[in-house]
Amino acid sequence: MYPVLVESTIKNIINRQLINCKNDKFIKHSNMMNITLFLLLCGLITFILYIKYKGKHNINEQVNRDNNKKKYILSKLQTFQKLKAKEYTNIPM
Repeated sequence: MYPVLVESTIKNIINRQLINCKNDKFIKHSNMMNITLFLLLCGLITFILYIKYKGKHNINEQVNRDNNKKKYILSKLQTFQKLKAKEYTNIPM
């Protein structure tokens, strides 16, 4: 028979205490991980929304840009109409 250095009740108390410490540590680490991942998710969503809406202009700038596009397109159409009306060669008819 082996000698018993520690009573069985003390072993049980220490084992329960160690299990409780392990569970507490797991809960702390889980909470820290959840908070960190939540903050990263919020940061990512904020960054994506900032990038997406950074290019938005107010109504006046959009109207001016649309007018400039219309003027550009009309000027190109006019130049093409002038080219179409021109004679392609210098041969008299």
